[in-house]
Amino acid sequence: MSKLMLDELPDRMVIKQQWLPLALYQEAIGFFSQYNAAKQWQIDAESLAQDVTYQASKSFKVLSECVFHTLLQGRPVTKALLREAFVNYIDTIIYEVEPLLIEEDHVYENEPIVDLEVEQLNLLNTTEDALENERIFTSLNSQYLLMRDTVSSSKKFNEKEDGVFVSDMIDAKGELRGTAELRKDTISLPEQDQEKLWLSLMESTINAFDELTADLLDIISHMWVLQKKDADGYIDFHSDEVLKLRHDNPDNKPLVIRERDRFKIMKRVAALSSIWISMRENDVKIVNKDTIKDNEDYDFTTFHRMFDINSVKVAYDKETGQPKGIYALKIKPAPILRTYFDTSLQTFVPLDLKIIQYSYHTQRELKRLGRYLSYQWKVRTLSRNLKQPFKVRTLVETLDFPASYNGVLVRDKLEQTLDLLTKDGIIAEWYYQEPVDESRVGKRDWVKKYWGELNLIILPPQETIEDNRQKYGKMAALLEKERTKQQLLNSAVDVASVVIDANPLKDVPLSPESVAELIDQCKLSIRSAAAEIGMSHSTLLRYINKEAKRPNKANMQKLQHWYDKKRNI
Repeated sequence: MSKLMLDELPDRMVIKQQWLPLALYQEAIGFFSQYNAAKQWQIDAESLAQDVTYQASKSFKVLSECVFHTLLQGRPVTKALLREAFVNYIDTIIYEVEPLLIEEDHVYENEPIVDLEVEQLNLLNTTEDALENERIFTSLNSQYLLMRDTVSSSKKFNEKEDGVFVSDMIDAKGELRGTAELRKDTISLPEQDQEKLWLSLMESTINAFDELTADLLDIISHMWVLQKKDADGYIDFHSDEVLKLRHDNPDNKPLVIRERDRFKIMKRVAALSSIWISMRENDVKIVNKDTIKDNEDYDFTTFHRMFDINSVKVAYDKETGQPKGIYALKIKPAPILRTYFDTSLQTFVPLDLKIIQYSYHTQRELKRLGRYLSYQWKVRTLSRNLKQPFKVRTLVETLDFPASYNGVLVRDKLEQTLDLLTKDGIIAEWYYQEPVDESRVGKRDWVKKYWGELNLIILPPQETIEDNRQKYGKMAALLEKERTKQQLLNSAVDVASVVIDANPLKDVPLSPESVAELIDQCKLSIRSAAAEIGMSHSTLLRYINKEAKRPNKANMQKLQHWYDKKRNI
């Protein structure tokens, strides 16, 4: 296998998996040769061709993710298809990769990288951030999405010999990508009470695979990416924080923490931690270590838990002193799972918090379609093809309706789900690309031969489009700082040219414009003003920029109090 063999490969022949890094490098280098960091790509490509476990540079990883997963969506790759991707979507590729190359160039030139105070990457309270921003982040990686879908339903698992539960991982093309295997497992914990409670959780793990488990995979991953970690890479995970995220509070009803709700959360965390992951030939395989018996069949160095547990915290009854249950723990994703998490968030998609808050019992369809659309909108925003239609059949398969549903019920459920997502602001609008011929509805095989082949246009809200266009790394912080500076400059009144009241804002009501003007008048930065108000600077910035979807009542009260106080000084 060499560059020569790749050069001789016909343009329309599928490229072998091991050759893909070299093919990608050859196609990309011409567009990025001005960057010193791009010189590392040749080493990355050649090393990956020899060893799939090789850790490439961040820029090459993002390049691969952008081209192979986001743009080509895992399709078999030819040199012609790869060339077309660069021709048609070079702006998108540059948009994704260039900031990392600029950052890496500093390293190659031995220049320090300026710390731009990217607060969102080092949050001490990711729960508050998610609530204020009404979203969490989830990985865009197709392998990660397969894992999430696998843990979303216990019916995907079938019991085999010796009590082993197995689930095949099938991609959208119907190809087997891996296997999920679940057995009861435990961890070594310092206290006997802790191990006993953990074992009791493990007893019910097979019943713990549902949409709530899928939510938890996203939530824990989001927290780990953004939250402060200890020296060993663990974060503190508290069941109450998840319950806060899941608390839909339209009427300002207080959250009541119940022990059984904590148990539901921790039981599913135990289920996730019982799964083991291996990567072989770029296929995801999920297995349990107890089933690995032959060293010749498996490379043990590639096997890891999906999540590692370091310690747990137990709640005790105040009167009896008896342990009641686990309510918190230290957790981290395994190295293999961490490869899907780019801490710059360039390969993450924002997921509306409303999708997390939907009931995993009664609103399952809303969760599944909401997640699917979030992923598709990210991809389509990058490829600038938001009006690409969705096939009805694909949406029905995604929703995974019970087999007992007839065609009429399936159609009603799909359209109701789309209407509810629109009502909740997750969808901007949806419509059939061509009118439904009702005379064909109800005929023999009408779902398969007619309605299932129709196309739907489903458009995201403008806020979602903007979120998907944003960069969440250091470049974003720089742009945000400059945009804020410019906005304050544009909105500020030139007090030197207007001679009226000593305090021109004295009788002006609260508004994004008046707040921006007051901040400028007081010679404050956004960060300083936010600190005085008692809210995060990102929340204040969104208010000033009129980007807040549903303003938080408590924050608005704080802002009004600060505004009234400042303008009357």
